[in-house]
Amino acid sequence: MAIDCDGTIYCLAEYYQPGLTPNQHIDHLRRLPGFLSAQAIWADPSIFYKSQAQSDGGFKSIADLYREAGLPGLTPGENPELAGIERMLEHWRDLDHREPTLKIVCPYDYSRKQFGLFSHGCPNLLWELMHTRRKQLTASQLMRQNPTEEILDKDNHLRDALKYILLSLPTPPERPPNDELGRIIANAYESGNYGSLAVTIARYQAKQQAKCEPIHYRDRWPPRGY
Repeated sequence: MAIDCDGTIYCLAEYYQPGLTPNQHIDHLRRLPGFLSAQAIWADPSIFYKSQAQSDGGFKSIADLYREAGLPGLTPGENPELAGIERMLEHWRDLDHREPTLKIVCPYDYSRKQFGLFSHGCPNLLWELMHTRRKQLTASQLMRQNPTEEILDKDNHLRDALKYILLSLPTPPERPPNDELGRIIANAYESGNYGSLAVTIARYQAKQQAKCEPIHYRDRWPPRGY
């Protein structure tokens, strides 16, 4: 992954391989440019639990095993699923009027899952994103609970990795106010919907004004309990 001077994030390479030991994984990761020299490697928080039984009767975490194999810098990533998806979508909003601020390079076939090290693109990341689905409730479940926005916990290894990285970085910049106002006016002219234009502009300006107003807290005195 790389970030250019404009803040655009590029996913350039990936490693996707199950069923190996930490030492075997690291042997492959050594061929991933810059990976082992990274100061922080964001990882699934679950790998930091001491769940791996050892021959001496103690327990270690998967992160401990990777550190012992020569992979320092492992750091628990932020794990809220919906927040991660929303952060991805923020980078891809309003693409009719702006370039995306998250780009995934992929010269490979991404129509199916593939294993191995990919030094020039991210086919499995694209495959996972294309197979992201919300959880569907049955008719009987809907009688007992509200519809959910929960994302299925399936085929998400690289999507989770992207989530950890994006949530560790600043949010993408918002569209400049003047550009956004120009887009609102242009859309009204293109659609011929002039009747509600004044209302739309007024709502937008009120929203912008609210962002600039300070937040005041009412002091309570004397404090409760005195």
